[in-house]
Amino acid sequence: MRQIWAVLLLAATVTGCAIDDSGPVRSVWRPEPAKPTYSAVVYVTDREADASFPGGYATRWAGTPSCGTAEAVVPPAMAPGEAPQYGYVAKSHPVACSTAGKAKLAGAPNLSGAIGLIEAEAKAKHCRSVFLFVHGFHTGFDGAVLRAAQVAHDAQTGCVVAAFSWSAEINVDRYVSDLEHSDYAEPLLAEFLRELAESRLRVTVLGHSLGSRLTLMTLSGLGQSREPPPPGFIDELVLAGADVGVEPKNNDFLKLMLGAAPFAKRTTIYTSAYDTVLELSQRVHGGVKRLGSTSDLAFQADDASHVVDMIDASGARADSLDHSYYAMSPETMNDMTLALAGVSLQTRIKPAKGSAATLTCGPSCSEKMRLRTPDTRSPRFITRFILHVLPVIPLLR
Repeated sequence: MRQIWAVLLLAATVTGCAIDDSGPVRSVWRPEPAKPTYSAVVYVTDREADASFPGGYATRWAGTPSCGTAEAVVPPAMAPGEAPQYGYVAKSHPVACSTAGKAKLAGAPNLSGAIGLIEAEAKAKHCRSVFLFVHGFHTGFDGAVLRAAQVAHDAQTGCVVAAFSWSAEINVDRYVSDLEHSDYAEPLLAEFLRELAESRLRVTVLGHSLGSRLTLMTLSGLGQSREPPPPGFIDELVLAGADVGVEPKNNDFLKLMLGAAPFAKRTTIYTSAYDTVLELSQRVHGGVKRLGSTSDLAFQADDASHVVDMIDASGARADSLDHSYYAMSPETMNDMTLALAGVSLQTRIKPAKGSAATLTCGPSCSEKMRLRTPDTRSPRFITRFILHVLPVIPLLR
């Protein structure tokens, strides 16, 4: 395994980039005048509080939840020749996660403090919806908050922004540790989703990488719980770069999606054949292909009212390792804006009201859906290097 992640470390060194959501966060848009965006992000986290870390929370697992609101500052897209600007968390405002007088299931945390923040923000903005982001591996607390704010702004969600930040570390060779800690976070995310369902707000959720795995596991588990939330309480569920196994003989995605699908009216899954982080994850998982790196899948829920759309986003502009295209590509953001707003797949294929289509497909649209991009993108050098060199590295026992 060390040999595999050494490749990733080399790639990060050569490109001078951070990987995944903890890297530089900027909007994909540049309005005029070009100004930063200021957002309040409600957070629930299982990280230890530590003032020495950006945003006030460490990479260590606390075992107990913390809640509050974080002030996120996200700069606009860079102009040619402009000095880089990076997003940052200006300040965090912790609150008690629990409030008195709310009965809970035995052993479940009480997150009524966080729900109260969300409901107060919704009331102040005269809206009734919340966008929740669940981050992936190699992501600090500040990276989670900033990415939640950036996507919510760029996708024009327009109401409350929330982030669920589990105790991922910020070292690229700590993938297995992150995998373990994402499992620890499942009970807390389950309670957060349960209480969001009880709030009667319109809920949309975006999971990335290991965050997609955590979200699917949690929703599937809720279906087997003593008191599951109501079907369809999530209006739109989006999974990007999902780190979930799709082995034909033991398809984890199929089983998890069967359990999760009833809770989301529609699920949109973005994939990329150039996602090198998932290529590395495939090796760690004994060669089992990952959901987020293949578009050759289809899923039909038992109930036709729950839709699962698969979109090949391989042509989208992205970061150096092609793992964060979902948030760094204007093309993906254009389509995600419509998906989160409830616009159907069929409508996004056809231009409407003077706007261009965001998706394309074969002549009969019986083929897989693809993100509409200006041209066919070729993999970068680092992507080609990893995709071609990695297969010759023996799988480690």
